[in-house]
Amino acid sequence: MSDIVVEKVRQDGRKTRVERVTMFEDRAEVVRRAAFHVTRGVQMQACTGVSLLVDDGTVQAKVIHGPARVLSVRVLRQVHLEQALGREEIDALERAAREARAKIIAAEQAIERTQRVLQQHFQLSDQWVKSVALGPKNAADGAVVASYREAWRAIDGAAKVTLGELEKARADKAKAEQDAELAERRRSEGLIEKPRLDAVIEVEIDAEEAGDVEVELCYRLPCALWRPEHLARLLTDKPDAKTGKMEIVTYAVAWQSTGEEWNDVEVRFSTARPAKAASPPVLADDVLSSRKKTDEERRNVVVAAREQTIDFAGLERGAREVAEMPGVDDGGEPLQYAGKERVSLPSNGRPFRVEIGRTNLDAEVARVLMASRSPAAHVRATATLVGSGPLLAGPVRLARGASVVGRAKMDFVGKGEPFELGFGADDGIRVRRTEDEERETQSLTGAQRIRRKVTLYLSNLSDTGRSVLVQERVPVSEIDEVEIQMIDAGPFKLDAKDGFLRATIDVAARATKTMSFVYEVRAGSKVVLPEF
Repeated sequence: MSDIVVEKVRQDGRKTRVERVTMFEDRAEVVRRAAFHVTRGVQMQACTGVSLLVDDGTVQAKVIHGPARVLSVRVLRQVHLEQALGREEIDALERAAREARAKIIAAEQAIERTQRVLQQHFQLSDQWVKSVALGPKNAADGAVVASYREAWRAIDGAAKVTLGELEKARADKAKAEQDAELAERRRSEGLIEKPRLDAVIEVEIDAEEAGDVEVELCYRLPCALWRPEHLARLLTDKPDAKTGKMEIVTYAVAWQSTGEEWNDVEVRFSTARPAKAASPPVLADDVLSSRKKTDEERRNVVVAAREQTIDFAGLERGAREVAEMPGVDDGGEPLQYAGKERVSLPSNGRPFRVEIGRTNLDAEVARVLMASRSPAAHVRATATLVGSGPLLAGPVRLARGASVVGRAKMDFVGKGEPFELGFGADDGIRVRRTEDEERETQSLTGAQRIRRKVTLYLSNLSDTGRSVLVQERVPVSEIDEVEIQMIDAGPFKLDAKDGFLRATIDVAARATKTMSFVYEVRAGSKVVLPEF
């Protein structure tokens, strides 16, 4: 297609409106519509308003109303030169430059005039000094002295006024010169021709007869994405309530910098990945090697301590068939969410929130205390998700009532799955934790024994009683050479598999409670125990 035709297409193109936008992980699908009149026969119609970033391979077009059909569709792009500023803006800058130059001339004239007046004041002051030096007649007369004093004050005052006028004229000249320079620079920049890029979607239409038709365009383009975000609000009747309501509002946080303006459009959000093609796994050799133990390794068993994250499947309310719920990252079924209302999404690269879901759940509220991690108890709400769909993984803002208490991260929550969220610390509960350790090594056998006593001092600083779930932990051995034995569990119940101790403690208002547990670590003489 020649440049002349492309230019004509750009000028006579059909305006389109955005009807619907579907946003994906790293791109967006845009549906536009254009209505216009066609003549009988085959003709080319150009639809404007599209971005240069359009993926040519995804462009589709169809006639949704009118006696016509689409034969072909393609994207046309053109680079042409144009001035950065229009004719009216250039004229305005030229007028501003002329006015500034006129102000410069007026200021120079004012400076010259005030300098002449100031020279006259200097001459009068010289004459006054010479007259005083000669000695006036009747110098002893007070009236003569007063007249000389008044004359000097008049000369000095007039000179100061003239100096002020001179300073103002110089300032006016400097400002006018600055304005003239700025106007000339902007005018010069505005006259520079810069390349401008345009794109249109050209549709070849075969019309059976003349009439009005409506064409729908569908295409995908990059520089647009979305991510889920949640707001979880816990509502309770009183501070020490054990049940409450949890409201979860899900937002789609969208960004777009495509160059298109999406005003008053229906927006959808999908978890599908249209750009991610399936590929076979990479096969590589798994090389295994072996070696003989050294004498030091044969004599001693070196034990290492590590922190282990424990996965609670279903929060102890059953077990999943798999370790994790299927989601976007592991080939789960794509989900699509619709915005609650039509929105306008500008092309500025800034985040824009659109509400896509709201759920109200019954929650069990507990105050969980982990003294080894924090000296304060934290409010935990546990609920089971009911509704039409899951909760996607993403950041969550946490609020208790009308107060925002923090931010956290939510994992994928499937329909019917129990989950928990923390809602900040309970200021009324405090704890102090101490550890007493005794180490003993047998002189004959070399057997090692470490005895630890952990004591918790729990305080309720509030005016009402509190029920607190206290959680502690003891080491868990994975080798036969090291034995962990619980000597005294106190009020705690031990989970021997994971080493967790749990106890629900009721603390009265303004009261304290003390609890403790004792455990031992036993090892042989050949075992090197770590610091833990």
